[in-house]
Amino acid sequence: MKKFTFTSVMLLALVFSGCGASDGKSSSKNSAVAKEDVCSLLTIAEVSKLVGEKVHDGERDTKHIYPNTSVCTWTSVSKDIPLLLLTYNLHASSHELDYYAPPLDMGYTIKKLNGSINGSIAVLTSKKSLFEVIVRSDDNAVLLTAPYMEEKEGSKPWNSEIQLAELAAERAKGK
Repeated sequence: MKKFTFTSVMLLALVFSGCGASDGKSSSKNSAVAKEDVCSLLTIAEVSKLVGEKVHDGERDTKHIYPNTSVCTWTSVSKDIPLLLLTYNLHASSHELDYYAPPLDMGYTIKKLNGSINGSIAVLTSKKSLFEVIVRSDDNAVLLTAPYMEEKEGSKPWNSEIQLAELAAERAKGK
């Protein structure tokens, strides 16, 4: 079941984030970070703190290549399962952030996060737990997904995941 869940999450992240305008370049002139550097947006310590266990170095997905999207995955050291996915979309300003969310008819809902400096949204599961955070980063978008965390709104891990997504978005700007 967990293998199916990860595969589903990975495919959803790639399918819904791989769309958009393309100029064939791997980085945006408004972006300080090239899509190939997606794993540099978070540290091992930051990811380990969020997921509550040690993780391997982030590994960029090179099997699924899209012109404007890159995905980094951090896996558990003890269980060797993916604990965090960071998707980085270039040239995303032509779309609202909910464009990158899974389809609502699959049971997901979208919640705008008030007070966000980057215009963040949260994608919630049918059980109202956090599925992913999507954050604007200049004309790009950052999606943070923790497939095995099922945090409820307002909890400390929920807030930590949102803060980590915001941090990755700021780093993607080069700040």
